[in-house]
Amino acid sequence: MTDTTPVSGTLFLWHDRWMLLGHLPANKTHRHVSASLLLGLDGDFELEVEGERRLTRAAVVAPDVAQALNPGQTTMLVAQLDPDSDAWRRLAGTLAGRPSADLPLPERLARALARSNDCGALSGNMAQLLTATGASPLPLDARVADICNYLRETLPEKLDATALAARVGLSASRLTHLFREQTGVTLRRFLLYLKITRAVARWEPGMTLSTLAAEAGFYDQPHLVRTARDMFDALPSVYIGTGQFRICRCAAAH
Repeated sequence: MTDTTPVSGTLFLWHDRWMLLGHLPANKTHRHVSASLLLGLDGDFELEVEGERRLTRAAVVAPDVAQALNPGQTTMLVAQLDPDSDAWRRLAGTLAGRPSADLPLPERLARALARSNDCGALSGNMAQLLTATGASPLPLDARVADICNYLRETLPEKLDATALAARVGLSASRLTHLFREQTGVTLRRFLLYLKITRAVARWEPGMTLSTLAAEAGFYDQPHLVRTARDMFDALPSVYIGTGQFRICRCAAAH
């Protein structure tokens, strides 16, 4: 039987970010560990940040900030940028310490982004947007960068702050403080985010949540469910398992 589920958009996956392009459902308040770049490609949308609502055409929200999105009928591009990524660190300077800020969105780029139908086109158009709206990336402490890369590569079941600190020649308390200061999130939240990102990347039709939880490094299925609802107000199956979003794997997503 032919699947007649309407396609709402595309989910693009990279190793350090993912993006949703299309018509998206509204969501309730949640906290992404990643930074959020939200673009209304053909109109405004409603964004709530830390309890305050506004209409905007383009906005960036800092990592681990409470937010909710109501796109209405607007075609959206929502990019989740890892807190150690070059893309986020280019945009971070626009916030000036605020949890969120509106950005300019040139119509030419909005049209180009809306037409992006593959990883290369979307990546190229996003690079143009970052050049137009961002600045030089804020520096990231080399020790923090090392820890981020190590956690991304190893994805340990449990966080051992003492061992991580010894790896970069710091005390556990100093690393904990420095990591939060540099990325805006705690070590524990960052590791959970990496695990939920792996869950999104590894989801396949027919896969049970218990299997997905094990493959992504969660203790059990309830742990995966709690984390997903906290960070995205949705399970991976909402975007991947229903057939409404085409998946474009742009690079090896760990």
